[in-house]
Amino acid sequence: MSYDLGDVVPLSVTITDENGRLANATDVHLTITQPDGTTTTVGPITPTSEGVYDYDYTPTQIGLHVVHWVATGDNASAYTDVFDVQPAAGGAFVSLADAREHLKKEGEPGDDEKLRGFIRAACRMIEDRMGHIVPVDRVADGEGRTVILERPVIAVQSVVRVPGGEVVPQADPVAGVHGWTLDGAAGLVRLSQPVGRVRVTYRAGRSPIPPNFRLAALELTAHLWRTSQLNGLGGRPTLPADEVVVPGVTYALPYAVRQLLGLDKRPQEEIPVG
Repeated sequence: MSYDLGDVVPLSVTITDENGRLANATDVHLTITQPDGTTTTVGPITPTSEGVYDYDYTPTQIGLHVVHWVATGDNASAYTDVFDVQPAAGGAFVSLADAREHLKKEGEPGDDEKLRGFIRAACRMIEDRMGHIVPVDRVADGEGRTVILERPVIAVQSVVRVPGGEVVPQADPVAGVHGWTLDGAAGLVRLSQPVGRVRVTYRAGRSPIPPNFRLAALELTAHLWRTSQLNGLGGRPTLPADEVVVPGVTYALPYAVRQLLGLDKRPQEEIPVG
C-alpha cells in the first residue's frame, strides 16, 4: 500500500488460536523499520477487540517501510508486511479529479487510492521516456568546459567553483565577460574557459507542462485502469482499437499515448542509391 508523506498509516494484525479462532496473545509488539534503516518499536499493544491489534503510525520519511508484528506467550506468532510512502507531491502531474472525469467515474468508495496509484504509475512511465515533467531542483558537478545536466532544463540558478564557492558569472560576449552559457536543448552548461571543478544548481522539468503530456498521462491512466479491471465473465475487458497489441509497440504504452508524446515518429529509412 502506498501513502503520502504526512498520512496516518493504519497498521493492523489479527491473532488466532490453534483452532483458527480470534484470540489474544500475552504480549504484542510492533517494530517499524524506516527507509534509512532506523527502527521504532512500540508495545505491548492493547487489542482493539478479541485477537485484533491496531496501531496508527505517522511516517516522517519517504520510501519503503517494513512492518514486523511479534506476538509472544499465548498464541505466539509473527507477521511481516510493508508499506510505501511517497513525497507529498508524489510526482504526479494530473489530478485525481481530472482522472475521474477522464474515466467518467463518480468516485466509488475504495477506488480513489487505487486510481491515485495508477496516476503515479502513468506519470512515472512518461517521465522515464520523456525526462522530467514536474519542475525539480537539481545539482550537478563537473569540470572542464562542459557540465552535463538532466534534461530538459528550465533555468540555471547558479554556477560556483568547488571548493570555495566562488561564483562563476553568466557569459556576456558583448561586455567581454567570460563564464557559462546554457545549451538547454542539449542539457549542457558550457564554460568559455576552464575554471576547475564547478557545481551547477538548476531547475529541470517543464513549466508550464505541455497539454499533450497532460492528456497522455490521462490516457495512460485510463488504459492502466481499464486493463486492471475484470469483466463479469472473468476475463479482461474489451479494449479500444488503439489499445490492442501492436507488433513492436509495448502494450503498457498504447499507440495513442505514443502519438501524444511524439514517440511514434521514426527516422525515415535510407533509400539505396544507384
